[in-house]
Amino acid sequence: MKVFHLSLCFFISNCLFSQSDFISARNQEFFLKNQPYTFIGANYWYGGLLAMDTANDGLGRLQKELNFLKQHGIINLRVLIASEGNDCYPYRISPSLQEKPLVYNESVLRSYDIFVAEASKRNMSVVFILNNNWEWSGGFGQYLTWAGYPNPILPKTLQWDWGHYCDYIAQFYTCDSCQYWYQELISQLLNRKNTITHIQYKNEPTIMAWELANEPRPMKPKAINAYKNWIKLNADFIKTIDKNHLVTIGVEGVIGTAMDANLFKEIHQFTAIDYATIHIWPKTWQWYNGESDHSITDTTLERTKSYILLHTRLCQEINKPLVIEEFGLHRDQNNFSARSATANRDYYYKYIFDLGKKEKIAGYNFWGAIAYRDSRLKTDYWKKGLPYTADPPQEEQGLYGVYMTDSSTWKIIRNMMTK
Repeated sequence: MKVFHLSLCFFISNCLFSQSDFISARNQEFFLKNQPYTFIGANYWYGGLLAMDTANDGLGRLQKELNFLKQHGIINLRVLIASEGNDCYPYRISPSLQEKPLVYNESVLRSYDIFVAEASKRNMSVVFILNNNWEWSGGFGQYLTWAGYPNPILPKTLQWDWGHYCDYIAQFYTCDSCQYWYQELISQLLNRKNTITHIQYKNEPTIMAWELANEPRPMKPKAINAYKNWIKLNADFIKTIDKNHLVTIGVEGVIGTAMDANLFKEIHQFTAIDYATIHIWPKTWQWYNGESDHSITDTTLERTKSYILLHTRLCQEINKPLVIEEFGLHRDQNNFSARSATANRDYYYKYIFDLGKKEKIAGYNFWGAIAYRDSRLKTDYWKKGLPYTADPPQEEQGLYGVYMTDSSTWKIIRNMMTK
């Protein structure tokens, strides 16, 4: 939709918008203004936090980055809107939206208002993520800690253990207090009136979809039924408040459903779930041995192809669109510097785009925009007070993020929709 001028938004009500102004899903396609809508997008998790980062000219950076992304063909942004807990854990987002249960940081919310208004001016669409399976934003683990579940397990601590972490997070789906706080957050966000545009979020065409969480997994077989119930209950809950927007789960594909294709199909067949997603992380999933020279071998590419084809087949069976909403590869020689080469990454991006176009993938969000290494960085990890960047606090800065200076990568992204 084309918004006339931001100043006029103060007088806009939802009656101005028709249903065709909102992105919809029919069969295996998205539509906008009754026309097919296939998008190239980016993961831009920190976008909503930039406007409040006055110490680092966050608003100026937001405007500059959005202009840059739009110039390079990016029309969709996947953004984390929910974060929980305090900054005692150093590998977590700060400040958070919800430092304590039901206590929301209005400064953070106003920053998101500005972000939505700026995205709207550029005719970009936004997918908002409402929670996180992982610790870097607080997520499920922080909800459980608030509810009094003992012994939280956090990566990069002496207590870290993958099996214990899975046990801990699996309890989220049956935690009554957690579910109450989560639904209260959903209600607050969907009903919020933007302080810039005066449009409620549930009536904002700039928003494409609400995503239940980033990479939610049952984690343990015993939690599968509760996991399915959680998906259905909360997708239905969103639809009772918001009839305009799409809802998706945010899963990684069968990697996130214990390699169970039937479970992937079942959770995406719920009526309130409008489309499916997959993520592709060949190094994390050990599709190759971690050496840069092996990152785009036939083995990696064949596994990537098989993973995409499996999910395109599953989405054909349930007749819903499929989005590859996360994918990435390290820079050459596993370097983090903007001066390092990206030949392997460029090849991998192009491979996914070419295959996805052949298989009629409905949308893509690479990870991520925009990499930034501040000169004050003492280690490879982000510290509070430094500018936000595409690689979250738990990851090395420059790990998967695409720098503005990665011209060869941006050329591949920009050319994707012109083939």
